[in-house]
Amino acid sequence: MPPAPPSAKAAGKTRRRSAIAPGETAPPNRRLDILKSAEELFAERGYHAVSVRDIAARAGVPLALVGYYFGRKEELLGTIFEHRRAYIDERLQRIAAVDCSPANPDAVEELVRAWVEPAVLLRASEGGAAFSLLVARTTWDQGPEAQGVIEPYYDPLARAFIAAMERALPRCDRATIVWGYEYALGALLKHIADRRVERLSDGRETSADPGRMADLVRFLTAGFRALATAMP
Repeated sequence: MPPAPPSAKAAGKTRRRSAIAPGETAPPNRRLDILKSAEELFAERGYHAVSVRDIAARAGVPLALVGYYFGRKEELLGTIFEHRRAYIDERLQRIAAVDCSPANPDAVEELVRAWVEPAVLLRASEGGAAFSLLVARTTWDQGPEAQGVIEPYYDPLARAFIAAMERALPRCDRATIVWGYEYALGALLKHIADRRVERLSDGRETSADPGRMADLVRFLTAGFRALATAMP
């Protein structure tokens, strides 16, 4: 039987989300089973095509336990991103560590690598595929639930990257760099989430291949530098 629900007074709190430290994977427990099941189902089907009942069934837990631990479905979505925020923090730290002054001719490439590498390596890690696909789905989804996680978790990362690229490419105006970020984001998401490359290459290439990361970094770096070269 699931534990008794909290008292009415305790339920008055606005946050019912169960606290799971980012990156926590052990010991196995039902909260993590629910979180993993929700992550996989949201990635496979999309947020709106998944019910709480589906999540409970995949996790093998009573339906009421999902709500008890995580609250509403949108709160559960937010908890998935909170649980994975360590790799976002890593990207922020790596971007901040890049010397973007004119003294560093490799600043653009270093910024692109700092932004790309953690995402590609997460996709290649055990258990990282579902979350990477979920990120792609959520980025493309303009619904309020999706934007409710993109704005707090990924907008700060985007703004940090754009600000650093402004320093690395002082000839570029902010609007041009913002568009450059959007182009780069599309390429990164296709790399980590799209399987079409396998068909187009007649099976010679593998989706999200980390061995192609250097090519992706070169491609995006060249794009940002081209934008700077084109400025009047």
